[in-house]
Amino acid sequence: MDKEQLLYQYFSNSLTPEQEVEFSALLSSDTEFKEQFDFEQSLQKAIKDKEGKDLKDKLQGFEATIKKDTTPVIKLNFRKWAMAASIALVIGIGWLTYTNMGTDYETLYNSNYEQYPNTVFTITRGDTTESLEREAFTAYELGDFEKAIMEFDKIPVSDRKDFVSFYKAQSYLGLGNNKEAKKLFINIITNNKLFVAESHWYLALTYLKSNEMPLAKKELQLLVKNYAYKKDAAEALLKELD
Repeated sequence: MDKEQLLYQYFSNSLTPEQEVEFSALLSSDTEFKEQFDFEQSLQKAIKDKEGKDLKDKLQGFEATIKKDTTPVIKLNFRKWAMAASIALVIGIGWLTYTNMGTDYETLYNSNYEQYPNTVFTITRGDTTESLEREAFTAYELGDFEKAIMEFDKIPVSDRKDFVSFYKAQSYLGLGNNKEAKKLFINIITNNKLFVAESHWYLALTYLKSNEMPLAKKELQLLVKNYAYKKDAAEALLKELD
């Protein structure tokens, strides 16, 4: 997909799960795309601070600065900067309607997040059989998430069951590494059959924590529409975000 169209769909909350994967990959690998994204994010913050004429004045100031800027560090051409500013103007009103300045998203995340229990691998005191899965889930239950990830990664790809990716993502959440958790949850939703509903819920929470409200709402809406898991909690959280 065209990068500019992909960027527009991100800010208009219309990315598909496959496009979200492509979007995340571009942010990590494409410097020019990342610069565009960062600039538009800064415009979003400006939009939150000003409305009406003040908002237009601020954006015009951005454009004037861009026209005068001859610094070679930023290599994006003016057309793309102008496109970014126009996107911000188009979605500015929408941003103001879905962003609640008084909402404490960190508190909302903490009040809704709880570590998913181990429901797939039974560990008993009398069982001494050693396996990579046992080591991984023992570490997971003990809250040693770094070791859990290390043990999950030791399992040969050909032997990994679908649930491994989900618990690995949970381990990243336990470490506060939302970026890696997001990648895994998106992959589970796209490619797996197990823990899909659960991944929608936890992906929504990771978006919530990183203040990506359109994507958080999208995951919650998909959960409410298609699954019973956490449906009531998702509906309640959506009301908090409106």
